[in-house]
Formats: sequence, structure tokens, C-alpha cells
Amino acid sequence: MAKKRVRIQPWRIVLLVVGLWVVFSFAKSGLANLRLRQEIDALQKRLVVLEMRKEDLEREIEEWRSPENVERVAREQLGLVKPGEVVYRVSEPFSGDVEHDVEKR
Repeated sequence: MAKKRVRIQPWRIVLLVVGLWVVFSFAKSGLANLRLRQEIDALQKRLVVLEMRKEDLEREIEEWRSPENVERVAREQLGLVKPGEVVYRVSEPFSGDVEHDVEKR
């Protein structure tokens, strides 16, 4: 029996190569698109967190600028008093050990 020889036509090879190239290009673009969408989602979540942090910091700034807070800090940290006020400070009793007492203060 004679074997029938299969002849591959050049245009079919070209068509196959072009088809594979198109499929590969679409797959590559789709993968890049997926990665970009994931990055966009992550950045949007980060943006929400940063906007919340910004609002918290703005609220904190407003609290620090309030007259009540300024007065509290002036009294507690700087030891300032209003005119006419007298400040009484309570200290620990003297222990008798001068060096120890000085180190504590």
C-alpha cells in the first residue's frame, strides 16, 4: 500500500503562527490588565485608610487649637497660672538621705 504523503501548505503555517501570536498577545494583555486592576483596588483601599487618618489628624489639630486645651497644656506642662492664682505643690517628705532625695527630684 502506498503511503499518502501529507503536504503542509505554507499559508496554513503562517495562519497558525499568526493565530498563536494573537492568542498570546490577548493573554498577555489580559494578565497585565488583571494586575493593574488588583493594584488599583489596593491603592483605593489605601486611599480610604489615608483619608480616615487625615480626618483624625485634622480633628486632633482642632482639639489642640481649642482654648481649653491650650490652657490645660499651659497649666500642666509649663506650670503657668492666671493672674491672682496661687499654686500649691505637694512634694514627698524628706527621707533624710540627701543624695537619694536629690536623685528622686
